[in-house]
Amino acid sequence: MLTIEADHVLQKTDWSEERWTFAEVLEASNPFYGAPLSELNPVLQKVAALASKRPLELSETARLHLEFWLDFQPVKIPEQNFVYKTGDTSGNRWLLVVNESGLLFHDLSNQYSAPQYSLTEQSFCEFWFYGPHRPLPDLPIRKQVVALLKGAFANPDCAAAQAHFELFEYPKKSLEGLSWSEGDHVRRDYFSIIGYGIEMSHTTFRDGPSGTGYLSFERFLSLPPGELGFISPEIREKIEEYLERASRFSPPKPLETEPKPLTPREKMDMAESLLQNPESEEGAEILISLLEYEAESDYWRNYVFNRCAKLRDNRRVQQFLADCLRGDNVVWFGKARDVLMFRGLQLGETALADRSLLLGLDGEKALAKDPDTLALVEKAVNIILKKM
Repeated sequence: MLTIEADHVLQKTDWSEERWTFAEVLEASNPFYGAPLSELNPVLQKVAALASKRPLELSETARLHLEFWLDFQPVKIPEQNFVYKTGDTSGNRWLLVVNESGLLFHDLSNQYSAPQYSLTEQSFCEFWFYGPHRPLPDLPIRKQVVALLKGAFANPDCAAAQAHFELFEYPKKSLEGLSWSEGDHVRRDYFSIIGYGIEMSHTTFRDGPSGTGYLSFERFLSLPPGELGFISPEIREKIEEYLERASRFSPPKPLETEPKPLTPREKMDMAESLLQNPESEEGAEILISLLEYEAESDYWRNYVFNRCAKLRDNRRVQQFLADCLRGDNVVWFGKARDVLMFRGLQLGETALADRSLLLGLDGEKALAKDPDTLALVEKAVNIILKKM
């Protein structure tokens, strides 16, 4: 029995008593388990009406459930019957009745229930967001039922009306190897993919084997993880692979994160480590990359060119200095000339000891395409690249 009180709903059964806050009612996929639809529907509609007038902190899921019961009008549902089988021509027979009370699944062949329990009721809200509670293998029937319910929304464009479970064709794949078991001698659980859902059972040390249960693919993909905690992450992943779909609540697979950018000091340390071999082109590349920080401080420009002055046999440095003399950055041109002057006048490099050559390297004239200056630039470049 369900009783709405000031800020909660009291559920009493023959063996228990439980109080549900309005937020808990709206959060649950199937609140008041075991309550008949005749009692459940008016309570959920009343809770929605009361909750909409209160400043409750609700999750996105609870807000969708709230909107569903505020906007959905069960009286608009015309009764329809669907008879179908879960296999080939000799398969188990089912009858689904949809009317203003909800969805009524009749297990005509007692595939998953004893005769006295052959009827399974499902609320509109649970079906809409999470999928069928019992087998409904034919996609055209699932589409018809969804269309039937969609017509009962006062506003078919509201968020809740757009949030029904995914309609998709079940995979037509081999089922070989798609059965698993896990557990120990106290309890062992069994799972098998069948063409239209997942069958589950278990055995315990005390009670022996259980009956066979059923979970639709839609509910597997849509239900919160707390309601399917009996399915291990390993088995969940294998079922998702079969369906080629990720569960709604599955954590996304970790992406390969971009490496954290190095700081200028870290780059300098890396360059120095590599340049213990003075001919390391990788080290030179990292060294030269420090020029991207020259706007922050002249230190980095001075450091790069001063270090290049001592790397006369490094091919990457040679090309860099040649590019500076041939380029349009007057500041880098001047720093490259300073490197050559240091090598010629301080280190005694004979080919660069020509003062007239060094003094004739003028960045402004080179940029202005002065022919005499450009000739000196090419002579200096040939020396740098060891072509003379």
